[in-house]
Amino acid sequence: MSIKLPTHAQVVVIGGGVVGCSTAYHLTKLGWKDVVLLERKALTSGTTWAAAGLVGQLWASSALTKLAKYGTELYSRLEAETGQTTGFVRSGSVRVARTEARKSEYDRAVGMARAFGVEIEEISLEKAREIFPPMQTDDVVAAYYQPNDGHTSPVDTARAMAKGAQMGGASIFEGVKVTGVALKNNAVHQVNTDQGNIACEYVVNCAGMWGRGIGKKVGVSIPLHAAEHMHITTTAIEGVYHDMPVLRDMDGYIYFKQEGEGLLMGGFEPTAKPWGMQGIPEAFEFTELAEDWDQFELFMENAIQRCPAMEHAGIMHFTVVPESFTPDNKYMLGEAPGVKNFFVAAGMNSVGIASAAGAGKAISEWIVEGHPSEDLWEVDIRRFHRWQSNSRYLQDRITETVGFLYADHWPFKQPETARPVRCSPLHHQLKQRGACFGVLAGWERANWFALKGVEAKYEYSWGRQNWFEFAAVEHMAVRDSVGVYDLTSMAKFQCQGKDAEDFLQRVCANDVDVPIGKVVYTQLLNQRGGIEADLTVTRLAGDTFFIVTAGATEVRDFDWLSRHIPIDSHVVLTNVTSAYAMLGVMGPKSRDLLSTLTNANLSNDAFPFATAQHIDIAYARPLVLRMSYVGELGWELYVPSEFASGVFDALMAEGEKFDLRLVGLHAVDSLRLEKGYRHWGSDITPDDTPFEAGLGFAVKLNKGDFIGREALLSQQESGLTRKLVMFTLEDPQPLLYHDEPIYRNGELASSVTHGAYAHMLGCAMGMGYIENPEGISSEWILSGKYEIDVEGKLIPAKAYLKAPYDPSNKRVRM
Repeated sequence: MSIKLPTHAQVVVIGGGVVGCSTAYHLTKLGWKDVVLLERKALTSGTTWAAAGLVGQLWASSALTKLAKYGTELYSRLEAETGQTTGFVRSGSVRVARTEARKSEYDRAVGMARAFGVEIEEISLEKAREIFPPMQTDDVVAAYYQPNDGHTSPVDTARAMAKGAQMGGASIFEGVKVTGVALKNNAVHQVNTDQGNIACEYVVNCAGMWGRGIGKKVGVSIPLHAAEHMHITTTAIEGVYHDMPVLRDMDGYIYFKQEGEGLLMGGFEPTAKPWGMQGIPEAFEFTELAEDWDQFELFMENAIQRCPAMEHAGIMHFTVVPESFTPDNKYMLGEAPGVKNFFVAAGMNSVGIASAAGAGKAISEWIVEGHPSEDLWEVDIRRFHRWQSNSRYLQDRITETVGFLYADHWPFKQPETARPVRCSPLHHQLKQRGACFGVLAGWERANWFALKGVEAKYEYSWGRQNWFEFAAVEHMAVRDSVGVYDLTSMAKFQCQGKDAEDFLQRVCANDVDVPIGKVVYTQLLNQRGGIEADLTVTRLAGDTFFIVTAGATEVRDFDWLSRHIPIDSHVVLTNVTSAYAMLGVMGPKSRDLLSTLTNANLSNDAFPFATAQHIDIAYARPLVLRMSYVGELGWELYVPSEFASGVFDALMAEGEKFDLRLVGLHAVDSLRLEKGYRHWGSDITPDDTPFEAGLGFAVKLNKGDFIGREALLSQQESGLTRKLVMFTLEDPQPLLYHDEPIYRNGELASSVTHGAYAHMLGCAMGMGYIENPEGISSEWILSGKYEIDVEGKLIPAKAYLKAPYDPSNKRVRM
């Protein structure tokens, strides 16, 4: 049957699942009426219809928790607003811990929850059995209760949002297949369908497991892959009652929800089954897959252990459906890199019902306002690279990432599948010397080095892991002698052209109109003055600049810079990341070591701090920057990849005379934190200005106009109300990771942005923003009494406005 589509729309939303319906609904709530939603079959017929409908509030970060909390608020009022039932029940939830390690995770989660505004408390096992009667707790260490969690009917909830969208002016069309998305000047221009074409200004890809294919139509990488997800519903079980709380037993990989007089039970297994490797059948609609009792056996064994009545309960239905998962088990939001006005909200990793309301709200704000209301880097699509749509990589990785949701969320937990992918030219040399690798954006990076006779393998815990003492030695080697680390994963761009300086002056907060050979530390800001990137710009020639930024933000930063190049400018931006290895040679003996390998003058007069030169080192001639991210005298060597192995061998051979030690990135992190250096994505984000972050020294308001200048001038005039503060724990034993609550004078004041162990200081250290709506001053900050919550214990902490280590910056200028 032919459907008459409009010929134009402001926004076309592709996909009629719960996320697509939420996106259309929230766009209309922001006043956009010309919204069209297209669904290939019937609304909710992809994966939404078969979801368990759990709505939990507490996630691993403040931003994601706020989005999930919003979902419970919206779902509770949708029926009254639209007249469409949702089935939402605020039943609460119970989670149990079988191990002390899981209890430590949950104890930390309780502190995080308080900081995030989520109610959760540890309860007795007796209380847990009382509110979830079918449960036995003989093997349970602890139980926790969240009163505001709930569950909802996925289909009814999606249809309520669809109805709300239509009430707001949106048009919804079922039975329309998208066949293409046309671009004009690299921006969305038209959506092509089997029922006609729609000219449009924006596209939102909410196509779920079809999303990867939609992305391919415009050359956008959307790395997601389907895997089988399964759950059963049982006949009546004694003790089950209406609106009984949801139960999560993550150590058993399972969850339970009241379903009629019985239970719905499903889970997330450690080794999952990818699906759809040969494509998704055209006729797929409300489709169930074949039952697999072998795959389900693990769930059933654990379910019987947790709820013994499951052993004799009848199975009313065994549901097996495919759902889309991403390589890191976090969903994708945002404007896709490289294409203007093509947005993505997909890859929900089986938390689509809980997250759909917040995701739809966030992506709508992103479209209408130009940015989300809160930093969402954790789920930003720009964290992924084009290569991550590789089908074999996705198939191999998805076997593991399905289980990430319920696995122990250890600090520094590394994936095991689909590795290695991206390797430094020094990978094998580092491995031979005891490197234990972690992975970031596909890069294999040496996180720590095992001594001879010790296996280079993580042993995870919430306390001091097996690498702690090795990293301490590496840390102190940089402080006392010299260390070498491989940071080839750093992203490197070349910006050149006759207008390159003007362009960089426009996007950088610092002044890049500097002599050739000068290195400029700067931030890229948004119009609100928030920090979009944190990087260095080195002038190599009058019209050529070398930009270095974090490996994790390679795609994001390149895209951000590219989008801000004026159309009529003579500027060429090139990603040269793979062309260079990067070696950091750091420590008080670094000058002595490098002097044995070069005839260049490395003195302060000849090679000052924050300058760069091409110099001979061994048989190579790398670009060498005198910069430091660890707070010591040192140089960064950018070595053409084919020369890297020889330079490394030369450093190792000469380094024996200077007590050289190879250094992993755990030590680099503790060194930088001890020195008070910020890290983008944790300590500084698009919601933080340089003035708030203590980076005002890198801002030159008098250089002329630049993005964010007006916002900074306004903030300078009105004064600050928040500021980033450093803290050390007075007890040397507890460890800080992130999001631990900070208390000032007994009241919750903030949370830790990032923590590590400061080995030189002999204690854990972290950063956090302290706020005072009446205005903030150094005196006010330092007058407070501070404590930080670590697993439910308040640990006294000392506040610093300058780095506790080398606050006068003498050591980097030795």
